[in-house]
Amino acid sequence: MKLLFALISLLFLSPIFSQKSTEKVYKWEEVQLANPDTIYNLSLTKLKLTEIPASLWRFKNLQKLYLDKNKLSALPDSFDLFKNLELLSLDHNHFELFPMPVTRLLNLKTLIASNNRLTYLPDNISNMKKLEKMDFYDNEISDFGKGIYELKALRYLDISGTMYGTIFQKQLADKLKAVKIVMDPPCKCLD
Repeated sequence: MKLLFALISLLFLSPIFSQKSTEKVYKWEEVQLANPDTIYNLSLTKLKLTEIPASLWRFKNLQKLYLDKNKLSALPDSFDLFKNLELLSLDHNHFELFPMPVTRLLNLKTLIASNNRLTYLPDNISNMKKLEKMDFYDNEISDFGKGIYELKALRYLDISGTMYGTIFQKQLADKLKAVKIVMDPPCKCLD
């Protein structure tokens, strides 16, 4: 009877444990000899990267990719090969121009690009229909374009770390009513 209970328990618990394995975020040095089809979450944080390593393209099943605290200023056009990507973190890099290949990541739900030098959001950000969360903390974005207003799934936008005027903040909040917007207190001096 105990053996039967153990077998039944294994049948019910094995899917739970196999799901957990996809949640592990691997570091770059851990995946060099791994089967690329089994890696879903990968961190290339603090590697002083100025460009994407060519061997990253092997990991086509990535769902989460962390490229934080590097020296990246652009992403290659082929970056949209990561069709399953749901989370992309580009925190603390050197992006001055919005990386356009990101707008072709149609399954992306979370985009973190805080602590960069971005000044605008492109209109074709509207292609990212599944985007729910964007974090642009500590960027100097002055041009939000039109595309952001077409993101029906968007629920969270962080643009704190930059001062905006009261008029702009009210207009943004009025246009993005379903979105929790995190902003610093407005300054009338910018109206």
